[in-house]
Amino acid sequence: MDKQITIPNELYEDEAICFIADRHHVSPQKLLQYFLLSEGLSVDGKEEIQMCRLEDNEIEILRGLLSINH
Repeated sequence: MDKQITIPNELYEDEAICFIADRHHVSPQKLLQYFLLSEGLSVDGKEEIQMCRLEDNEIEILRGLLSINH
């Protein structure tokens, strides 16, 4: 079963997350939901997630901000 994670609200306002989300034309919430799903984690809420192709450096930035180690 997937580990579930709750995203702290302040991360939705993080400058790097907002920049990456804007680059992919999605909200910070959608970006983080997609990222966590791609990492094998589930997120709060069951709304439809817009898929986007993240660059390797964007994935590493998001992993660092969310303290996910791979």
